[in-house]
Amino acid sequence: MKLSVQIPSLGRLFKKTRTSPAIYVTDKLVRLLELDQERKPTFEPVEVLWEHEEEEGKKKILSTLVDTNKLRGKEVSTCITVDDGILKFQKFPIAMSKKDLMEAIDWYIKSETQQIKEETVYDHYFLEKEPDDKYIKVVITIARKSSVEKLAELLRSVGLQPKIIDYEIVVIINYGLHAKLPPPFAILYVDYYEGILTYYGKNAISYNKIDFNYKYYKDVNDPTLLDTFLIEVRNLLVINEISNIYLAGPVISDELTLENIMMNLPVLGILDLEEVPPGFFLPYTLALRGMED
Repeated sequence: MKLSVQIPSLGRLFKKTRTSPAIYVTDKLVRLLELDQERKPTFEPVEVLWEHEEEEGKKKILSTLVDTNKLRGKEVSTCITVDDGILKFQKFPIAMSKKDLMEAIDWYIKSETQQIKEETVYDHYFLEKEPDDKYIKVVITIARKSSVEKLAELLRSVGLQPKIIDYEIVVIINYGLHAKLPPPFAILYVDYYEGILTYYGKNAISYNKIDFNYKYYKDVNDPTLLDTFLIEVRNLLVINEISNIYLAGPVISDELTLENIMMNLPVLGILDLEEVPPGFFLPYTLALRGMED
């Protein structure tokens, strides 16, 4: 089944058009943000940790947030989490006809989805060609249909209309492209419950989810948890031949942890946001994406 909601094309220009709400939802938290034409929040960005709430409780919380911030009836941009999809990067000979190319892409998607027992939705999009390219570069996103439908249903149940349902990895890459980070670039995004190392180059895209519960680490103040995380990141950098990274996510507002990371990893830059707390890295990028149309 082809994905019926809009998936972004990497690296599009972001246009100032109107207010743009965005929401990031997981089973553990929700973050809600709306940007105006100047890329400033129209209300104080909202974050609620709700991992101990039942589904109905989450709906009530979200419905209250929607009404409080006057978002009912609006179109929103959102994304499924890294666990609910996969991203593949493929290259095809530039001499292929359009018909042969589309058949090759369809065949590849079918071969990938046949290995997944659940019903899926998918889409693909082309990266911009470089003058000396010998290949057509294609990014393919495949997601669990149940995850996409569950997210869309939740949003509709509280009066929001899902305009864009993206994939978390593409959102991270899109921020790098929006910020004009020179490729290749790598972004280490550290949220409360996990980390994601994403690499974007002109000839390769890769990502790794890292099990690191930053919130638990702060609660128990156990330095071995951070040390283990840093060792895993360093190993991934070596394996993937990544020389430096940009850092993003809630962790950059924690001076002590940030200092420790900066001392132990090759951090080239910190991706702080304009007028928005760093924990809203994903909804901020989604809101920018929503301004395109």
